[in-house]
Amino acid sequence: MTDPKKYKELQYLDRNESQYGPSPKCYDFLKTVTINELSNYSREFAFGIKSSLSKMIADEFKLPEKQVILSYGSEDLLKQIIHYYLDRKEKILIPREAWWYYKKVAYEVGGFNVEYPMGKGFEDGVATYTYNVDKMIEIYDREKPRIVLIASPNNPTGNKISKEDLYRFLDACRGALVMIDEAYWGFGSMENDYVKPFLDEFPNLVICRTFSKYFGLAGLRIGYAFTGKNLEELMNYTVRYLGFNQISEKVGAIAYKDLEYYEKITKLMQEDKEYFYKEFSKLDGFTPYKSYANFMLVDMPHGIRKDLNKFLKDRNLLIKFLDEEAFKTETRITLGTREQNMYLMDSIKEFLSKK
Repeated sequence: MTDPKKYKELQYLDRNESQYGPSPKCYDFLKTVTINELSNYSREFAFGIKSSLSKMIADEFKLPEKQVILSYGSEDLLKQIIHYYLDRKEKILIPREAWWYYKKVAYEVGGFNVEYPMGKGFEDGVATYTYNVDKMIEIYDREKPRIVLIASPNNPTGNKISKEDLYRFLDACRGALVMIDEAYWGFGSMENDYVKPFLDEFPNLVICRTFSKYFGLAGLRIGYAFTGKNLEELMNYTVRYLGFNQISEKVGAIAYKDLEYYEKITKLMQEDKEYFYKEFSKLDGFTPYKSYANFMLVDMPHGIRKDLNKFLKDRNLLIKFLDEEAFKTETRITLGTREQNMYLMDSIKEFLSKK
């Protein structure tokens, strides 16, 4: 059992930030940053592109560079898309069991949220949330929203939508702008083969990703998105006259290329998720949910939440006790290092043994 005295500072397992950090090659680069990189604007416009990072990503996906846009994290992309395309009294279709922030942004421009519910089932013997595509299409046909949002993997439930189900849904809502939030791409799947074909067939599609999660660069705030051909206005709207953050771009590119490091970290996380599935399933009243992200959702008895929260904070552990309309008894746990995860599990068991 881990000695609580070892952790003298708070362990933040509540915001889905990487506890392993980015590729060591990122630190090597930062030690060599020059005055020109800090003092000068980007000159990438001279080459007819927005940035070296968007060009690198576009080349990998065999897309025109203009169809890859950069932003201040994928949160910024979400805000830009909704603020630009959603008019007053128009609707956005969002998941009910999802990130609370989705439900806030439409109101900033006088729009309205319409929610579709998740289903529940089992996968590999573990409880899971599911996308009910038939229900989603039914609600879309009835409500006719201007924008549709899908998160895959979804926060905080951790589930993802299959390519087949996603295609079927996109095919049913061609009249809307569809945004797929893939902020947690990489942890459960490295698939990319659908990106270009889907963009070619669905010109109102935006696929949003970030360097904050898989690449462990949340502090640099770099997001990027692939955009369909109909969204020329969005492509132009997101261009920055004076370019982007040169340091962030270069660090992002270094991280993007070091897949060996991130695959190793993801393997450790997957092993720890299996450990959590097993251990939480042994505890009365606890239900862990299958996750394809760097966090997992755990349902637990409502009556212990307040005391457990205090107990963990006294041991410098922070996890996210959700308190929303869709989540009253659930807790979201960010995957930490192997030692942090063991410490958390030991602490929860210690708490329960004293009840």
